[in-house]
Amino acid sequence: MSLRRKIKREREETASPFRLEIMTAWNRGFDAGAKRQNELDTKIILEWLGKLEEIPGIGSKMAWRIREHYLEFMKGKREE
Repeated sequence: MSLRRKIKREREETASPFRLEIMTAWNRGFDAGAKRQNELDTKIILEWLGKLEEIPGIGSKMAWRIREHYLEFMKGKREE
């Protein structure tokens, strides 16, 4: 379960003292922020994966293995 889903589920279980309109707007803002954070995290990891060969001791073969492992790991997480 992703952290975003966990937080959202916990938030849904909590009764709110706020008006429905305010909570709806807050939820939209929360979701937009979580989506933006996910986009930024993805951009950073892809940038890092693109620069693996610059790390001393990592050649093109090892960099490819690391990228392949990452892609397999993410594929497994998406299928969960």
